[in-house]
Amino acid sequence: MKSPVQAVRAAYASLSTTTRERLLAIIGLAFSAIILAAVFWQLDGLDFTVLTQTPTNPLFWLCFVATYVLSPFMDWLILRRIWGLGAAAFPALLRKQAANEVVLGYSGDAQLYVWARRTLGPEGRPFETLRDVAVTSALAGNLVTLAMLVLNAPIVQGLAQGTLFTTLLISTATIVLSSLAIFLFRRFVFALPPRQLAVTIGIHTARILLSLVLTALLWKLLLPSISVAALFLVGTLRMMMSRLPFVPAREALLAPLIVALLGDSAGLAGAVLFVATLMLATHVVVGGVSALADFVARPRARLA
Repeated sequence: MKSPVQAVRAAYASLSTTTRERLLAIIGLAFSAIILAAVFWQLDGLDFTVLTQTPTNPLFWLCFVATYVLSPFMDWLILRRIWGLGAAAFPALLRKQAANEVVLGYSGDAQLYVWARRTLGPEGRPFETLRDVAVTSALAGNLVTLAMLVLNAPIVQGLAQGTLFTTLLISTATIVLSSLAIFLFRRFVFALPPRQLAVTIGIHTARILLSLVLTALLWKLLLPSISVAALFLVGTLRMMMSRLPFVPAREALLAPLIVALLGDSAGLAGAVLFVATLMLATHVVVGGVSALADFVARPRARLA
């Protein structure tokens, strides 16, 4: 007699690929909704005036659009150098970002692999290429996070006490060790040539730094009185949260952390949660639209 776990696995294995993708999307959306609801519940009683006031400054919305398309655009630059992709690949990259942020971390990378395998064929070495792009992205993120932690070390140490400080130390050690392991075993990990890897890491680093600046600008436009030092500290916390694997809606989880460390006298947690909620809603819309665009474009065997 099969156990419940074995029965679930067998039922899942019997589903078609399309049904599996839809099921994972539904589960991921539900998980994201639960996380967002839990965040609002934990922050009950705080000043969320910023959430009820739609920004009217055009600069905010221009900055928001730039922030949203930054990661897919940088991924496109990387893959264009490797595969020579055209603009028609952009919907797949938008869908990758949406899936990673709404469903589960790296689920978007898995979808992009399926798309690349179908579009480019095995000669494009999609698995090795996308693996190298993902690993170099993680490495660049680790390096930027470590640099920001070092710059903010005295402040973080003063704010984080007890269990939280221990958790930060463990997280930092994990980042250091994983980055060191990637560096030491780079000849066995990577398939791309060294020059291509260097350019890829450079593009990832530029993306991360630009994303930090643009996101801080969004918060600043919502709360003009917030100091640059506070924005830099919250940016560091955001980078720490971004290192969590397989967790959707990570931006929303930043708000409770801000309250725990800094309080919310200036309404910064509300501003962060507003941007996170706006991003999550955009991911849902863009993910659906880009998936539809991919479905329509499937008859094409290759991109121009």
